[in-house]
Amino acid sequence: MCYQIITDATADMDWALWDAAVIPMEVMVGRQLRRYGPEGDLSVENFYDALRRGERASTSQITIDTYNCVFEEYLRKGTDILYLSFSSGMSGTFQSACISAAELRMRYPKRKILCVDTRSASIKEGFLVYKAARRKAEGMGLEALADWAAGQIGRVRCRFLVDDLNTLKRGGRISPATALMGTTLQIKPLLTINGNGRLELVGKIRGRRRAIDSLLDYYARNSGQEGPVLIGHGDCRPDADGLAQQVKARFPGARVLIAPVGPVIGAHTGPGMLSIAFWGAEQEPDGKWAHPWHADAIE
Repeated sequence: MCYQIITDATADMDWALWDAAVIPMEVMVGRQLRRYGPEGDLSVENFYDALRRGERASTSQITIDTYNCVFEEYLRKGTDILYLSFSSGMSGTFQSACISAAELRMRYPKRKILCVDTRSASIKEGFLVYKAARRKAEGMGLEALADWAAGQIGRVRCRFLVDDLNTLKRGGRISPATALMGTTLQIKPLLTINGNGRLELVGKIRGRRRAIDSLLDYYARNSGQEGPVLIGHGDCRPDADGLAQQVKARFPGARVLIAPVGPVIGAHTGPGMLSIAFWGAEQEPDGKWAHPWHADAIE
C-alpha cells in the first residue's frame, strides 16, 4: 500500500496531524508575491496584519507545471498518489491537477494518480483530508480510499460567519451599498459550501455574539457525534477558544480542534471569520455530493 495523500494549502487544518503532503499556493499581498504552505514565506499572522493595514490580497490557482513537479517527486520513487483537491466550484485547480495527472500517466504507466474534487475549501476540505488520512492509517487501499472520500463529501458539514463585509465587497460578492448597510447594522453573513462546491449565503444575523451562537446551534442540530469538531478562525483565536468551550460544555465528549484559516481563503473572507466543521449525522439531503474520482478521463 505505497501511496501518498496530497492536498493543497486551501485545506485549513493542523498539518502536523496529517499523513498528507500539502502543495503551497501563491498569494499576492499588496505588491508582493508570497507563498503560503509548508516552507512558504507567508505566515497567517503577517497576512491578517497586512489586511488590517489596508493591503489588498489576491490568490491564483496551482499551475500544471507545479502539479507535474510535486506529483513526479513521488512517482519517481514508485509511490502512487491520491490528490484531494480544492473545490472545482471555486477554482480551476482541480482541472489543472487532472491535466497534469493525464500527462504523467503517459510517462509513468505503472503508477496510479487519482484526483478527487472535494468540492470543499478551508476547514471543510481540511476535515475531509484528516478523515482520509485516518482511513489510510487503518489500512484502506488507494482506490477504496478515493471512492470513500468522493462518497463522503456530503457528510462533512460546515458553516462560517464573515465579520468584515468590506472584504466581501472588494471581492465583488456583495455591493458597496449592502456592505455599508450591513456594517452599520452589525449584520453578520452566514455562509456554507453547497453541493456544487460554491459559497452560498444561508443566513444573516445581527450581532457577532448571536452569529457565533448560531454556529453552535448548527453543530447541535446536525452532528453525528463522531469527532472531532474543527473550528477555524481568521486571526480571532479568542472567539475560536470561546466557541470550543461552548461545544465542550454542551457536548462533554466532543474532541475539538482549532486551526487558523489561511491566506488563500482569508483573502476572500477577511479577518474575524469563524467557522465550524464536523461529521454530519447523514449526507446532505440534496444528493449532489457523490462525485467519482478521476482515473483516466478528464471531464
